Amino acid sequence: MFIVRVIGVALLTAVATWFLGWWSVPFVCALYSFMRPAGSRPVRDAALGAMLGWIALLGWQASHPSFGKLNSALAGVFPVPAPVLMLVAVLFIGLLAGAAARLTMQQRRAVGTMRVPTGLPQDHRR
Repeated sequence: MFIVRVIGVALLTAVATWFLGWWSVPFVCALYSFMRPAGSRPVRDAALGAMLGWIALLGWQASHPSFGKLNSALAGVFPVPAPVLMLVAVLFIGLLAGAAARLTMQQRRAVGTMRVPTGLPQDHRR
C-alpha cells in the first residue's frame, strides 16, 4: 500500500503543479495528510510522492527543446551543473510537501485533544 499511496500523491502533485503551479504542492500534501488515519505516516508519503511527481515532470520537460535553453540560462546565473539545480528543486519540493503534511498532522492532533466545554459555569452564591 505504501507504493500506491506514494504514486497517488505523485500523480496529484504533478497534475496540481502542471495546472496551478508549484505553490499548489503544499495544499495537496496538507489535504492528503488531513485525510490519512492518525496512525499512518503522511509526512513520508507526501514528501516522497511530491519528489517523485516533480522528477516525472522534470523528466518529461527535459525532452522539450526549450529545457536546454533554460539550463543554459540558469548555468549563467548559478555556477553549478544543471543536474544539481534539478536535484535542489526536487529536494525543495520534498521539504515543502513534508512540512505541509507535518503541520497539518500536528494541527489535527492539537484540535483532537482540545476539550469542549459542556456547559456554562454554575453560580453557587444563590
